[in-house]
Amino acid sequence: MKCTCCGYYLFSSCGEAFFEICEICSWQYEETSHVYPDKPSGGANGMLSLNEARKNYKNYGCCEERFKKNCRPPREEELPENNE
Repeated sequence: MKCTCCGYYLFSSCGEAFFEICEICSWQYEETSHVYPDKPSGGANGMLSLNEARKNYKNYGCCEERFKKNCRPPREEELPENNE
């Protein structure tokens, strides 16, 4: 399953994605954010909406600039072109 923020295939299943934080962008999957990407859920990702996190990923390489040290580049096997 791909991360809903950065779009890379990091998780082997939807169940795994519910509990893990993406190593590439530091986003934690939330069903509410997936359904309402413009609204912050106040859950695992605080007051950051999914669309804000996506924008931040494009700008900083991470869902929030303060987490940049926790993020890593995607590996070859995580690229969308190698999973679709």
